[in-house]
Amino acid sequence: MRKKDANPLENFDYLVECDDFLLYELGRLIDEDRASLDDEEFRRVVDEGIREHVETRLEVRAELAMRLRAAGPAGSRMVPVVEDIEAPLSGLAPIVKSYTAYLFRRLEECSGKADDPVGPIADRLFDSLDDRAAVEAALDALGSIRSSVSARVLAHVVSEPMLEEDLEAKAYALVRAMWPLPRHYIAYSLKSHTHEDLPFRWFQLMSDCEDPAAVDRILEEVLVHAENPNFREDLQALVELLRQSRDPRTEEKVMELLNHTDTPQAAGELLERFLKTSSPAVRKSGSGTDSWTNLDRLHAANKKYLAAAKLLDSGRTADSLRKLDELLNEEPRYPFALMLKRLISAPAGS
Repeated sequence: MRKKDANPLENFDYLVECDDFLLYELGRLIDEDRASLDDEEFRRVVDEGIREHVETRLEVRAELAMRLRAAGPAGSRMVPVVEDIEAPLSGLAPIVKSYTAYLFRRLEECSGKADDPVGPIADRLFDSLDDRAAVEAALDALGSIRSSVSARVLAHVVSEPMLEEDLEAKAYALVRAMWPLPRHYIAYSLKSHTHEDLPFRWFQLMSDCEDPAAVDRILEEVLVHAENPNFREDLQALVELLRQSRDPRTEEKVMELLNHTDTPQAAGELLERFLKTSSPAVRKSGSGTDSWTNLDRLHAANKKYLAAAKLLDSGRTADSLRKLDELLNEEPRYPFALMLKRLISAPAGS
């Protein structure tokens, strides 16, 4: 019998790979005796992990919703939040507790795995930066190993001016070919804004790879650093990247920030100059498969799903199934719809 105060998400599998860099961060914090939710950096690891491993991964989020629905009253309060993909989850205590316990458990499971081959290659690379042949061989080796670890090493290489120009371009091409493997590491590293110089190549990567958050991350840097004269040149280069963005809301996002009362004057000047010198651009691709089109489809599908879920929760099962079938006809692999239909069709008591 389940205890009255038991967490319905206990032992939930969040599907974090052993080479995920957050596990490395967790191991470091444990070694420093800082593995507590009272520690600011540890809490950031947990919050960022929930955002990356749960909020943005619909398959995991749908399985969470199914577990909560199956738990009855114990999970019903969280169901509407988990099923709304626009809602953040790091404020839900049962998820924080379950995810944190999972990270510790997963770190222990992964500690016995075989050593990753990337480590020795990375060591040779950074120990031989003055040896062109050794650097090129190391880059080739890293590029041949498609893993989160090799992607992180290559991302670090391009973040600093440590290689000759043509070798840096080669490293950039290799890490770009691995996208989105380095994305989480880059986004996490940028979040704290502790950098002394802005890693321009990382923002260029996000823009070139059509990351939907690229424009938001650039504008965030402008807000944080605009009043520091040491960042002026870097920020001007970042703002120039906005001209290359294919985000259809680029100018709209800039205008919103420019009109916000809390925007620092120095940031406003940079953004106003961008708008004055920016020519109208056609930012949407004709293929219908770009990042923003896909994102819009996901949000539209979620709204239809929420309507179907509401029908089920009000007792209108047949109407809910009809809505789910309509949605699955448009999006046959939509995780939430598949989950709810499976739950409706499950034999009673299973």
